Amino acid sequence: MANELREVKKVIPFQIDEFDNYPRISDLEDCIKETVVGQDELIKGIATSLYNAHYMGIKCVEFIMGGSGTGKTLTMESFCKEMGLVYTIENATQYTQEGYVGESVDKMLVNLFEKSKGDFSKAENGMLIIDEIGKKTSKSRGNTDGRDVSGEGVIDSLLPILSGAPINIKVKNRELQFETKNLKIFLLDACSGIEKVKEKRLGEKSFGFKAPTKNTKILSPEKSIYTKEDLIEYGFTPEFVGRITKIHVTNPIEEETLVRIQKESKQSVFRMYERGLSNMGIRLEVHKNFFKEVAESTLNYGTGARELANTTNYVFEKLMYEIYNSEEPTNVVQLREGITKDNSNFALY
Repeated sequence: MANELREVKKVIPFQIDEFDNYPRISDLEDCIKETVVGQDELIKGIATSLYNAHYMGIKCVEFIMGGSGTGKTLTMESFCKEMGLVYTIENATQYTQEGYVGESVDKMLVNLFEKSKGDFSKAENGMLIIDEIGKKTSKSRGNTDGRDVSGEGVIDSLLPILSGAPINIKVKNRELQFETKNLKIFLLDACSGIEKVKEKRLGEKSFGFKAPTKNTKILSPEKSIYTKEDLIEYGFTPEFVGRITKIHVTNPIEEETLVRIQKESKQSVFRMYERGLSNMGIRLEVHKNFFKEVAESTLNYGTGARELANTTNYVFEKLMYEIYNSEEPTNVVQLREGITKDNSNFALY
């Protein structure tokens, strides 16, 4: 049976016919943009890389750099779901060098295999997403925010997987061979402080993850704001960085983006409330600056779009209680100015 655990792994050649039913790439982009807002270049770049991996067999090991709440994980989850890829999201801080307390990196592949429900073909053509990878860079390179003593050992342990080598894994006390050559790997981190590395390289002042200006000096071959040399200076080993095929940088989350997320994203919590109230026969009315007010309140926390849901839930908390508790039917809900500071600023009719 195809899903049985195999003692001896039989390598199945890459078959392009398996992917003939994939949509036009721009159609896939449009699907992702329905959920991820404000990251158009990131989406286009990742879509191209994934199609190259599927159709051309080109190894995909890519680094996504960006601040908290800019949509790194959401973007990758959205691609996997739309493309039907088996995936696992692993936090690098949970892993240690072999011999230390904690999980060894081979467990990442075991987790991916288990997510595939034992289907080697799906697992080996799936996606491995490793978050917080920057926490494994060395202290000696000037980054001292809590990296563990075995950090570089974890980085070294990942090298065979990044290179596409077959890896022996243990599943239910059986040793199995996992082929990683078709595995799509995405490394995620905010890389806090790396802008100082770029400032030093460019000899000019820069501020976070902003787009380059006309005066920006020579960038990386990938036309990214940050280069592989920047990653090495930040603390990643040259051997590790050498296996990265592309660097992506997310756009910063600004007020305009947060406004768009509320109005456009399929995962917008505001839209969920709007749809839910509509299904109850209730019309929702907001004051003219409502979305801007929510965006401004969210930005105060400095965690990007991640805080947007919490802000929106706070706005609706009291009014939803009143609706659920009312003996009289509600026809209209009005959200008034200042509701993000005082969630009693609403009216029910």
